[in-house]
Amino acid sequence: MAYQLTLPDIGEGVVEAEVQAWHVAPGDHVVEDQPLVEVMTDKATVTIPSPRRGTVTRLFYAVGDVARVHTPLVELELEATDVVLGARAPPPGTAPPGAHAPPAPAGAHAAPAPAGAHAIVRPSKALATPAVRAMARSLGVDLQGVPGTGRGGRVTKEDVETFRGGVGGEDHRANGGNGVATAFAVEQRAPVSPALPALRPAAPRNPIQNEERIPLRGLKKRIAAQMARSKRTAAHFTFVEQADVTELVRVKHRVADAARKMGVKVTYLPFVVKAVVAALKKHPTLNASLDDERNELVLKHHYDLGIASATADGLTVPVLRRADQLSLLDIAREIERLAHDSKAGLTRPEDVGRGTFTITSLGPLGGLFGTPVLNYPEVGILAVHRIRPTPLVKDGQIVARDVLHVAVTGDHRVVDGQAISSFTLQVVRYLEDPSLLFMEMV
Repeated sequence: MAYQLTLPDIGEGVVEAEVQAWHVAPGDHVVEDQPLVEVMTDKATVTIPSPRRGTVTRLFYAVGDVARVHTPLVELELEATDVVLGARAPPPGTAPPGAHAPPAPAGAHAAPAPAGAHAIVRPSKALATPAVRAMARSLGVDLQGVPGTGRGGRVTKEDVETFRGGVGGEDHRANGGNGVATAFAVEQRAPVSPALPALRPAAPRNPIQNEERIPLRGLKKRIAAQMARSKRTAAHFTFVEQADVTELVRVKHRVADAARKMGVKVTYLPFVVKAVVAALKKHPTLNASLDDERNELVLKHHYDLGIASATADGLTVPVLRRADQLSLLDIAREIERLAHDSKAGLTRPEDVGRGTFTITSLGPLGGLFGTPVLNYPEVGILAVHRIRPTPLVKDGQIVARDVLHVAVTGDHRVVDGQAISSFTLQVVRYLEDPSLLFMEMV
C-alpha cells in the first residue's frame, strides 16, 4: 500500500520549508525513524524521519524547492506489517501544485519511477554536516567530488577548502556592455579527470572597490526575514539591570561538581531558566504571544522556553518544553541535547516553534549588555551576559563582586515599561538569592 508522508506543522507561524537535502532516493528501503529529508524553516533546520517501514517510490520536491505544510514530501510502499488504514495515497502521477521530481545529476543512475511520473535518479551522497553543505554551496563546490578525511569518510570544512584550493581559479576580468563585468572562473593548468566536478562561478567581485556579493540563502535568509518582521511589527522596549550573583556562582560550582559525577554538565543557564519561569508566573502577560490578525494577546499557561543556540549557519531557537515541570538537572540535560542537535543539524520537529518566551545567553562572548530582538510573535525575550568581577559598594565598602547584566525586551504594544522592569527585577532577585529560587523549584 502507498503511504505519503506530508510536511508536518513544525512550528507556530511556519507554513513552508525549504528542502535542504534528501537522505534517501526511490528504490531505497527504509525503517522507522530513519532520516528521510532535511528541511529548513525560519526557525531551524529539521531532519524528518520515516514513521513507517517500506520502500521509497517517489520524492515530491527537489533540493532547493519550498514545500508547503501538509503537502506530500515522499511516498513509500509500505511493508505488509506496516499497512495503516486510511493511509492510501492519491493515484500515481498526482502531485502538489508546483512539485516536481529532483533533477538528475551527471553520472547518476536511474531509479524506478511510478507510472505517469518522470524518472527519478539517485545521486551518490557525500557525508557532511549541514554547515559544510552550506559552505560548499556558497563556494560552488560539489561535495560528491571532495575526498572526505573525517570519521567514516565525512567531508569537513578543511576538505572543502583544500579541494577548492586545488582545483580553484583566479579572478578573470573582462570589459563588456556598458561597464566592467567580473567572474570567478576555474583555471585548469592540466587536464582534469572527468570524475572531478566543475566549479560553479562564485559571486562576482567589484574590480574597483574589491567588493564581493554573497547571496543570502537558507537559514541566514530566513533569519533576516524573521528579524525584519519582528522589528517592523513589534514596538521594542528594552530594560537592563545588573545582578550581584556572587552567591549564585558559589552555588553553581557546588551543584556542577555534584552533577558532573552523574554525567551531567551544569552551567548557569538552568538557573536562569528557573528564575525566568518563577518570574513569568508572577508576570503572566510576558508569557504570551500577540495575534495581530485577531488583535488578541494569547496568554500561555504552560512554559515552553526558546533557548537561542548559535550554529555555523546562524542563530536557531529550539524550545525547552515544560520547563516548569523539570528539575535543574533535567533542564541541564535538555539544554545540552538541544544545543548539540542544533549544531549537528538534527533538530527534531517537536523541538521547534510554539515557544512562550525566549532566553538568549551571550555569556561566552562578553559585552556589557545588548538589546535582544523579540522572537515574534512572542512578547518577551531575556538576554544574559558574561559574569565578571566588578567593584560594588556593600555596607559602605567597595568590594569585588560577581556581576551579571540582564536585559529584557518586550513588545510595548501590549506590555508596558512597568511590567517589563518589574519582571526583570524579579528575575534579578532570584539570581541574587538562590535560596529564594530553590523554593520555586520542582
